[in-house]
Amino acid sequence: MKAVTQEKVEIRQAGAEDVNLLSVLGAVTFYESYFEQDDPPDLADYIADAFNVDKLREEIADPDSTFFVVYHEGRAVGYARLIAGSREPCITAERTAELKRIYIVERLWRRGIGEILLDHCVREARRLEMDSIWLGVWQQNARALPFYEKHGFVKVGTLEFPYADTVGINDVMEMKL
Repeated sequence: MKAVTQEKVEIRQAGAEDVNLLSVLGAVTFYESYFEQDDPPDLADYIADAFNVDKLREEIADPDSTFFVVYHEGRAVGYARLIAGSREPCITAERTAELKRIYIVERLWRRGIGEILLDHCVREARRLEMDSIWLGVWQQNARALPFYEKHGFVKVGTLEFPYADTVGINDVMEMKL
């Protein structure tokens, strides 16, 4: 697989006009990430709720929430959400930002786009003068855990992730800035 160059990638902050795009990107990328291990009805219910246009419209309107859409060669291929001030009890820093979601379409996995988007989010957290950036990642996500560790995130705790009829356990990982 050929790595993507920075010149072919553009990251834009999403606005209310991007809510439909975020809904589709969210549904597609979440499904691609978890369809092999999740119960289909649970996965469908979660996607229908989490990426509902009205819910996303509220999240975009939140002044502490920022969505970024990543484009490769002019095509939207992923997104991330950063929430300033969000925290869990196990987070050690005072001023924190949560990386709530970061997803790329499957056909571009392992091409460097996720890394470019993650770096963008870290720079944004620094620009906001945050002390750390943190995220929750499913303990069974064998692809994501090493990615975050490679980029300086350290496990500091766990949290429950209600998911349709089940409750998953996420590792809480934090990176000091």
